[in-house]
Amino acid sequence: MAAAVPATAQPPMPDGAETSAATVGAAVPPRTRRRLPRAAKRALVALAGLVLMAASVAGFWATAAAFDERITVTVAARDLPRGHVLAVADLASAEVLLGDVPHVVWTPGTAEALAGLALEHALPAGSLVVADVLVEPSVGAFGDALEVVVPLDVSLAPSGVSEGEAVLLVDPGVAPSQGRAGRPRSVIRALELAAFDGAAMRLFVPPGEWVWWRALPGELGAPPMVLPVPLGGDAAALAADLDELWAASYAQEAAALQPFGEGWRDQAAPGQLEVLIPLDLSLAPSGIAAGDLALLVDPGAPRGSVGGGRPRSVLRSVRLEHYEDGVLGVWAEPTEWVWWRSLPERLGAAPMVLRVPEGTDTEATARRLDQEWQQTWEQR
Repeated sequence: MAAAVPATAQPPMPDGAETSAATVGAAVPPRTRRRLPRAAKRALVALAGLVLMAASVAGFWATAAAFDERITVTVAARDLPRGHVLAVADLASAEVLLGDVPHVVWTPGTAEALAGLALEHALPAGSLVVADVLVEPSVGAFGDALEVVVPLDVSLAPSGVSEGEAVLLVDPGVAPSQGRAGRPRSVIRALELAAFDGAAMRLFVPPGEWVWWRALPGELGAPPMVLPVPLGGDAAALAADLDELWAASYAQEAAALQPFGEGWRDQAAPGQLEVLIPLDLSLAPSGIAAGDLALLVDPGAPRGSVGGGRPRSVLRSVRLEHYEDGVLGVWAEPTEWVWWRSLPERLGAAPMVLRVPEGTDTEATARRLDQEWQQTWEQR
């Protein structure tokens, strides 16, 4: 145990000293503690709270940055319908926090790798691309969508067209001719090329639309044409302008094939057919006119030609009732129509026409000319 420390001896106090000391001690006021005002306390508490909040936010962001699991994923660059065949321009990248949500990771080659696959479900713009929505076009139909491959004519685009490009789908039309009315070239619809390989477009469409696309080349009589829409151009306005231009051009072509005017059609008897025959006017240097009497002449073929050749000869006499600018119009019964229609092909050239004066004995003139032409041909 520790030794007791002796108390320090105090000198004796005189009598009455204790009373004086007690009196003095009682006269000294007690020591007081200083206190902050209540408003100051509240300000300090608020300041401490703000400091704590700032520290918490800083800690949260530091922790989030340390554990941020953002990854680059593949998303739809625009609204993509069901059955759409993907092109490179249909896909884009986005950075998101996904966790365990299914997705396709974006890499520099993702768009090229997925191009050509079809969508089993529609994808709104910005939505994730997942493997379950992608199908191979080679499997044909999926759901109610059917595959159709449409051949395309790109002759209206000499610089070419590419997949994803906005184009006008064009009916090539049918040129008017002597045997058919034809139809002008015209715009069918505006569309965006999908799954285009340079010669054909592959689509996945509902059955009703599939029937339309499937029958289109046959109905047009040729593959539909495509015409690129200029960047930023108005497809509807361009289509309207082109239709007007093509209709006017077609009308001019049709008018050139009907040199006798609208009343010409009314002159046909029941059962008669129309034929327009171009004529060679080299035997009529002074020209011919409607109503003239003329001899229709086979121009012949020189020796050594296919079939051994033949001399020039008169085919028949004709009255040029319907004649305009080197074209003879004839309404004929079917048998005679076949003869007129095949005449240029059988002769290998347009028949010649020789004008003769009114009252000429056309049969005697024909015999004389045939004899002269025969002798000339044999001598040559």
